[in-house]
Amino acid sequence: MAIWLAIVSLLSTVSISIGPVPLTLQVFAIFLMAFFLSPLDALVVMIGYTLLGAIGLPVFAGSGGIGTIISPVGGYILGFIPSAAIASFGWKKNGAYRFVILSIALLTIYIFGVGVLYLYLHSLRNSIKVGFLPFIWIDAIKISLVFPLANKISKIQSIRSKM
Repeated sequence: MAIWLAIVSLLSTVSISIGPVPLTLQVFAIFLMAFFLSPLDALVVMIGYTLLGAIGLPVFAGSGGIGTIISPVGGYILGFIPSAAIASFGWKKNGAYRFVILSIALLTIYIFGVGVLYLYLHSLRNSIKVGFLPFIWIDAIKISLVFPLANKISKIQSIRSKM
């Protein structure tokens, strides 16, 4: 779990500023972690990540501190917590169930994120315009890349454990 906390923290700092909400690798890291961990472990890792960022460690995209959590991007950070557990549960399913549950996990991030953006922008339309539309297709691509990568990592781990 500590290794996944480090991976999520590291990949979260990779960001491109495109407005009030940066483009990051957080969603990719969280969904990759969720593939390997149980829902409870994924939840605990994301609570730890959020707490580390809240106390000031620079694990969030470009910053750290409680100010980030109460900023316009704070909803996304809070949404990562339940999303990780939901995604972990989803990876354990097959077929359409997996797709639906992973979609719910991604939408959970956006519900929290756009919800907090709304508190700052006072417009649901603008909140969706800046906090959802530019990212949904990119995040869908990131998540679609997780499955083959995670399978590859699993195969490598399996081969190494047999040595």
